[in-house]
Amino acid sequence: MISAETKLIALIGNPVRHSLSPLIQNYFIKKYLLDVVYLAFEFEEEDLEEAFNGAKKLGFLGLNVTMPYKNAVFKLVDRPDDVSKIIKSVNTVKFDKENKISEGYNTDVKGFISSLDEKSFKWKQSSCLVIGAGGAARGAIYGLLKKEVKDIWVYNRTVEKIHNIIKDLKNEGSGRIHILNNINDLDDKIDGIDLILNCTPLGMDTGEDTTGARTLSYKDIMPVPDSWNLGDKFVFDMVYKPSETLLLKKAKKEGAVIIKGIDLLISQAAYSFEIWTGITPDAECIEEIKRKVLINIENMENNELKY
Repeated sequence: MISAETKLIALIGNPVRHSLSPLIQNYFIKKYLLDVVYLAFEFEEEDLEEAFNGAKKLGFLGLNVTMPYKNAVFKLVDRPDDVSKIIKSVNTVKFDKENKISEGYNTDVKGFISSLDEKSFKWKQSSCLVIGAGGAARGAIYGLLKKEVKDIWVYNRTVEKIHNIIKDLKNEGSGRIHILNNINDLDDKIDGIDLILNCTPLGMDTGEDTTGARTLSYKDIMPVPDSWNLGDKFVFDMVYKPSETLLLKKAKKEGAVIIKGIDLLISQAAYSFEIWTGITPDAECIEEIKRKVLINIENMENNELKY
């Protein structure tokens, strides 16, 4: 029962109306009998600082942060952890009420590495393509460098963001980061790429906004050229709705090892839950929520979302 003692945790970002994080975190909360509620809030970037400070002053237990606010929230937290300091991206915030400070963490990196380790990806001396240069891409590139990959090719519409990543992460490993001005510049090198990672919303189905004035769905957009053969590669899409994007369908058809966004979503969510509560969800709990999430994604695709 919700009472004056009930603690609040919130997801912030834009868009978040499609997010399954409330389903996952509230499942963890119920499983471990905690007096906590997890909600989601969507607002414009000019309201971010006010919303962040409001959550802190209202006594929220913490926050999850999704795109496009991970880099901005890094600048707002009082005490970022070591990983967040390096990649300048926060996806989990814990409010320390006693000391009146905010602590920033990045669980994307651990979730990313765990998801690929589960598929037995061979890190050392591999060549990787990262699409995107936002907070999620920063975390992934940091993880790749720490796992001693050889080459990381990065494509993003705004090249300046890639330059910033190189500047911030240049001392984090021996791997070389290469800038792609056009993704097709990799056409003659694609056979040598071991891992393709999509860190953009391309492929995501977020539905339509309340006015119907514009469509927020990117589900029909492929982040890589259709002419590429993805066989024998690892293909990781951070998009989780739909559960199999156009990229993953193509990769699966051509014989690639695919890693779904749902794997990362649940893995990083479990790490966030541990930060807030000190409780690590067990393997049975993880598998059960994964089944529930997959069912809900199917219902969402049929416009029948069930809570």
